[in-house]
Amino acid sequence: MEGGKVSSYPQGVVALPQADRAKVVARRIGGLLTCGHALAHYGIPLREEPTVIHVAVRRGRSHIPSGVGRVVIHRVEGLVPRGPLEPPIADPESVVLTVMRCADELDALIALDAALRVGLVHETMLLARLAGPRNGRLRSLLGRADPRARSLLETIARYDLQEAGQEPEVAADLGFEVDLLMGRLVIETDGYAYHGDRESWENDHRRDQSLLRRGYVPLRLTSAQVLSRQTVQLVEPVARRLGCWRES
Repeated sequence: MEGGKVSSYPQGVVALPQADRAKVVARRIGGLLTCGHALAHYGIPLREEPTVIHVAVRRGRSHIPSGVGRVVIHRVEGLVPRGPLEPPIADPESVVLTVMRCADELDALIALDAALRVGLVHETMLLARLAGPRNGRLRSLLGRADPRARSLLETIARYDLQEAGQEPEVAADLGFEVDLLMGRLVIETDGYAYHGDRESWENDHRRDQSLLRRGYVPLRLTSAQVLSRQTVQLVEPVARRLGCWRES
């Protein structure tokens, strides 16, 4: 234990010097990490690294200890407790539901798409915890999620096009799967991690050639373009020229 050196905190918490501060804070509060830090723990992609710590506690909990720094507290009904030897991370359903309430709509959709895709949560189980008229907005948000989206880039591009009044088809099968399809326009979101070697580069060109032979027009958007929210301004002029841009 680093030569016997440990840090001691109020609430009976001790930790090694290199311990994750977010987990130490959660232990001191007697809660479980949720939102960004929990999503990262479960391998769900994020647009930005989490900074502010979010901690879930059981509904009805009132006292929060002082001296833990800036922390957002979420009082969650149905929170599954963790054992003392388990990491203080909220269960996946509670995490996703908290994100739906706390994050902006796009970040919530990114989390939903990814969590549903990998089977971390299931739509029916989320709906069971979203009953009642006060959760109508969250049920609508869940209805916009699509587990066929394979990356946060696809989710962002789809969301921005939908917000512009379009209805892109997700994961369309044209002999191979394409990210988004609008009429004859094929929209691909290219993250370098998936296209950063020669084999992937050549495969992309073969796919584009196949699409062009069949009358489709491929439009590739870089990760930087999608992340900086340029999807609509890049897609709209091409889609209009092809006659597949829906007027609102």
